[in-house]
Amino acid sequence: MYRRVHTFCHACCGLFIVFAVGCEAGSGGSMKQSMVAIGTTKPDLFGLPAEYRALHPALESALGRPVRFNAQPNGNAIGRQLEMGNMAYAMLTAAEYAALPDASKVTLIASAMNTLGKTSRQAHIIARATDSRFKAISDCSDKRFAFGTYGDALTDVVARKTLESNGVPMKKILPELLPPPLAMEGRLYANNAASAITLDLTVNAGVIDEIMWSKMPATGGNPLTGPSKDQFKIIGETAALPEMVFVAGPSADPAITEKLKNFLLNKAKDDKKLCEQLGVTGFAQPDKAAYDAAVSMLAKK
Repeated sequence: MYRRVHTFCHACCGLFIVFAVGCEAGSGGSMKQSMVAIGTTKPDLFGLPAEYRALHPALESALGRPVRFNAQPNGNAIGRQLEMGNMAYAMLTAAEYAALPDASKVTLIASAMNTLGKTSRQAHIIARATDSRFKAISDCSDKRFAFGTYGDALTDVVARKTLESNGVPMKKILPELLPPPLAMEGRLYANNAASAITLDLTVNAGVIDEIMWSKMPATGGNPLTGPSKDQFKIIGETAALPEMVFVAGPSADPAITEKLKNFLLNKAKDDKKLCEQLGVTGFAQPDKAAYDAAVSMLAKK
């Protein structure tokens, strides 16, 4: 009798364990299906990227679902993941959008507005205000020229194309002998061209992001506090690149997409911490033509 009861108890325990595991697996599968995965190139080595600390809870509240930021190495990798359905959405810079394997497979949801209230930005080609030799971009030929950050879409790639389209191929820029990272491929990279021109009289001109330019004081520049706008003249401008954009992939749920769009276009601007961390002032309707133009501008030769 004891043996039969003992066997019966073991059988019941076994059924309970199987049932519990099955329920847990089912619950896990349900959670996985309800998770909203958003692709990004921001690394998450130490947890949630700092830029997303306010965005993350705001999105979870707006979408009514858990949100996970899925870090990828580049725009091409994000595009592949979107196509395979491993993520439904992504946040892309213009350069990352240009790297998508097939941009026709994504739908633009909302474009970020920068601190100037625009959904795109350009860079200024500047020269020392007192240098009478500079009146146009073409006057940069056979001079030292300060680019922004090496590989940057605007202050490197688009800046070089701007010079070339104005009759200044890279071979006409005086080659640099400085070691990396100050010089790469024989070009000077100064991050802030205004500072480089101010501090080094042999640097004649350069390119500066209009956001960086807007933060410079109008007057009173000096070596200690930094340059001011009155020390320079703008002799030209680059083409504009669109700002970061939220996109939906082929597997995106239309209902979730509508919630995301409504949040970005109508509510995100009121969250000061979110905007501050992302470096935006809100979001606007995206201009697909601007992103398609960016693909052409950033195409590798």
